[in-house]
Amino acid sequence: MINIEKSKDIFKNYVEKYDRTNPRIALKIAHTYRVTETAKKIAEEMNLSEEQIKLAELIGLLHDIGRFEQLKRYDTFNDSESINHAEFGASLLEENNFINEFCKDKKSQNIILTAIRNHNKYKIDDTLEGESLLQSKIIRDADKIDILNLMTFEKFETLFKKDEIIDEKISEQILKDFFNAKQTNRQYVKTDMDNWTLDIGMIFDINFKPSFKILKEKDYINKIIDRTKTDEMEQIRKFANNYIEEKSK
Repeated sequence: MINIEKSKDIFKNYVEKYDRTNPRIALKIAHTYRVTETAKKIAEEMNLSEEQIKLAELIGLLHDIGRFEQLKRYDTFNDSESINHAEFGASLLEENNFINEFCKDKKSQNIILTAIRNHNKYKIDDTLEGESLLQSKIIRDADKIDILNLMTFEKFETLFKKDEIIDEKISEQILKDFFNAKQTNRQYVKTDMDNWTLDIGMIFDINFKPSFKILKEKDYINKIIDRTKTDEMEQIRKFANNYIEEKSK
């Protein structure tokens, strides 16, 4: 049986050893709690069992546990410049059986570790099935939803270490993939506006109708694009909103 409140206490104690006054640490703590709640909401809207809902919550709580040590060691959240934070987080949970403090059931532990390892992949593992596949899809949706949420308000300085990004170009490949409703591989990213557009394009890898309903209700796309108004962004706004509207029906 998963005890979410106890797990939140353990997580809180874990992050106490990191500098919470650092805005990037504070960002990831807040992100974690929001993803936890969003995963719960998605699972509830899908009418999953109580245990499945709690499992989705716990995965939300633990999905970015590798981020804190990543920032401490490498001073970046950029995996390509440091380590794969998902693999690293799963390894931290396996180390000294740390995951046992959150959940003692071995089957659930395997699902948790699998979902964490898959939450940031460009493409979900084709071999996954059953509960591992379901929970991996839920955490991917919940994580992407909150990344889009962050883009509506978080300072560019915190996200990109600069005050503004609107003067940068969006690469041709990024735009081509976007208007083909395709999530772009980060290997094609050349500018911060590429990153910005690519992250908006995460909507093309959302799995469940309740997730699209959240995006529509929160109006994230319009709020994001209002921060970076260009002619290209207006085209992106129209395409993205139409896509979300269709998928949320």
